[in-house]
Amino acid sequence: MMKHLTFAIFLLICTACAGIAQPSQSEQLLTKPSAYGMEETLTKLRTALQGMGINLIAEVDHAKAAADKGLELRPTHVLIFGNPLVGTHLMQADQRAGLDLPLRLLVWEDEKGQVYLSYRHPNELKQHFAISEQQAVLDKMGKVFEKLSEVVRE
Repeated sequence: MMKHLTFAIFLLICTACAGIAQPSQSEQLLTKPSAYGMEETLTKLRTALQGMGINLIAEVDHAKAAADKGLELRPTHVLIFGNPLVGTHLMQADQRAGLDLPLRLLVWEDEKGQVYLSYRHPNELKQHFAISEQQAVLDKMGKVFEKLSEVVRE
């Protein structure tokens, strides 16, 4: 009986610790709807990035890549963007942050034709890298995502 009670307590503690150590999916990934179709959403996002002086480094069209291999995928794009005047500060604090930079924004369409933006908030980087002293930079990056989300909500 004591073994079972000890094991039950151990499981409860492990479950509680796992809940603390791992943020919920809703904290890790933000998803916001667009008021526009895919092409108009992408055009507005590209224009907004340019207007903010942010480099669009690359755009990955996952649906096209899938189609090139005979596979089907609803419209799915990743915009890869950044500004060395901002991101470099994070890499100076912890060069490993370069693994998650430049920033990425997933633009995707669901089965009903609704377009969404999905991204990880830059504050997530603090969980993996020694950049807690760089909160102002992370906040600035977070505001970029907010502005991009607003551009396609109008």
